[in-house]
Amino acid sequence: MNLQLLSQMILAERVDRNHASWNNIAGELKNSLAGAGGEARVLALLKRELDLEPAPLFFTDLSFPNKEGFSQVDLLLLHPNFVCVLEVKNMRGDFYFNSENFQFHRIVDGRVEGMRNPEWQLHRAMKAAEKYLGVPVSGAIVLANRSGRVVEGPKIHPVLSLDYLPFHIESLVYKTNAFDVEGLAARLRDLPKGSFPNNLLERHQLSIDSLRLGVTCPNCRTVALERKNRKWHCAKCGGFFQDAHEVTLQEYAVLFGRELPTRFAYQLLRVEDKYLLYRLLEKSALQGNERGKRWIVPRVELLEAYFSSIYR
Repeated sequence: MNLQLLSQMILAERVDRNHASWNNIAGELKNSLAGAGGEARVLALLKRELDLEPAPLFFTDLSFPNKEGFSQVDLLLLHPNFVCVLEVKNMRGDFYFNSENFQFHRIVDGRVEGMRNPEWQLHRAMKAAEKYLGVPVSGAIVLANRSGRVVEGPKIHPVLSLDYLPFHIESLVYKTNAFDVEGLAARLRDLPKGSFPNNLLERHQLSIDSLRLGVTCPNCRTVALERKNRKWHCAKCGGFFQDAHEVTLQEYAVLFGRELPTRFAYQLLRVEDKYLLYRLLEKSALQGNERGKRWIVPRVELLEAYFSSIYR
């Protein structure tokens, strides 16, 4: 799961459903889940069907710096003969590209819906990747949903069905470029992370005070647990959990960073005893040189396991 998806999942859990922003948060999460499903489908197909020697390297969820902040890239393929950026769209309906003014709309179930132009998104991502890597970059829009149909296509960049994509990628090998794959791969791995969580909070005008604090019950998902007899107890479902606070700490780290003021940790976990807090944070949020602050040990796999059980 990427940082964007995790941030949206956390907010959907932690923001009250009566909050003015919750419907927008839920809508964005629904779209992101659909997009992630499409990207996973494309990646699985390419790994299964591509017949290239050597096999390309795949990079997902990249954020290339540009003048406005960052340009997101769904999927990038790196090969000695090409660098290719894919803009994946997991949408259904009839698609209409207007290459004169770069507008885009689709018709689905008889409704006309204006949307951001995938060709503009791809073009922006390709330019950012070219500038950062210093090599030519090709690109394509990929329709991951077989219920999508292009009625009027773009004039600059290709739009490809999922089934045709492997043939298109294989055709790029006949380009004459000879890239330093190891050097470019190292640069891609050194890319700075985007500031999506901060942007998300600002866009929805949210702060830490907007969120439900406490350790979430993995079963009920909306109830704060109580610490009893060295375990977390849910008064609603009666469940007991050993280390449920670990997920809460990781959620905070994703949204607000790894630095955790000790004073706020009492509120975050809803505990009052300082010795209990010390035991809970001993291995999960380490003390640094600065008094009154701890640093959360990143364990994103805990969030991935927690949310994978919810959004299957």
